[in-house]
Amino acid sequence: MAGIIVYLLVYSGLINNVPHLYKSTGPLNFLTPALSYLYVRGVLYNEKRFSFRDLPHFLTFLFFAISYIPFYILPTVEKAAIVKEISSNLNLALRQNLGLVPERFTYMAVSIQIVFYLVLQWQLILKYKKKNKLIEVQNQIKEVHKWLRIFTTAGSFFVIGSVLLIIGSLGSPTFFNTPAALIIPGTALSASFLLISCYLLIHPSTLLGLPFIKYKEVESEFIEKQINLIAFIKEDYSKEIKIIDDYFILEKKYINPDLNLSTFSAEVKIPARDLSYILRNHYGCGFNDFINQFRIEYITNKMNINFLNNYTIEALSKEAGFTTKSTFYRAFKKIHQVSPLEYIENLNLTKATESI
Repeated sequence: MAGIIVYLLVYSGLINNVPHLYKSTGPLNFLTPALSYLYVRGVLYNEKRFSFRDLPHFLTFLFFAISYIPFYILPTVEKAAIVKEISSNLNLALRQNLGLVPERFTYMAVSIQIVFYLVLQWQLILKYKKKNKLIEVQNQIKEVHKWLRIFTTAGSFFVIGSVLLIIGSLGSPTFFNTPAALIIPGTALSASFLLISCYLLIHPSTLLGLPFIKYKEVESEFIEKQINLIAFIKEDYSKEIKIIDDYFILEKKYINPDLNLSTFSAEVKIPARDLSYILRNHYGCGFNDFINQFRIEYITNKMNINFLNNYTIEALSKEAGFTTKSTFYRAFKKIHQVSPLEYIENLNLTKATESI
């Protein structure tokens, strides 16, 4: 994203106002593909931190960051003059060597690296799905796997656009003077953001974070070294489920009208992504429906002991944790398929029949 912004600044000539930004994102082009790959691997295999074996993934970034140091430390006047010359003739961007490495070589290296990591990323996703088909965690694997496919597909659009841009610039000395120089990266970036935005709009729970797939702890040095050889998946949320049940059944925290998933997560010390997954897959509903079940049960229990002889139904709904009348009515009808008033009528009718 930062690279695209700098590219647009250069293309529009606005880079002359901020010459220090020129080439500031150059090394990041080598960092982004590696981080994308490590993100996918981390999600699939619960890797929460980098290790020494990941250092080679950052070598190209470090190499080209060092390569541009001579340009970065140039006096402002000299740097501004170079940037002004390039912005007036964009084709000089490939011919004017600003680092220790020729610019053409840098562009070619970027193309090779982003394609290389894209292939590795897809390979990770496809191999993982093929090797892990345990029924116990299919719902969880499906959810995680689907998001990573969307994420990688969006990245593929951006990579294709970047590669086409680099190939065009290397193949034609006047490429940057053509409309394609702006259309290609713009289209690729738009397609990437559109795909991810649409997915997150349809699946907002993804923003809470993906649930980690839990693995059995196997004392094997060999397995620890082989990332792709983890086949001991175990889904065990019994501890978390007991905490959730105690929180709502014993402590009756649902009557707090300000309770939300984030507050719930902080109080029980369970990550929101795990809570979201447990609610959907163990209890079969989202957070709002889950908490509303307890509130409605609380209300119906009060109805059965003639609580409404002294209080209105709206007062009872507020006592149970509902903040608005409409929310209460919708939740009640969703659970009992009748309105609260119809439920009360049926309840009174049942009591009258029993007393005869």
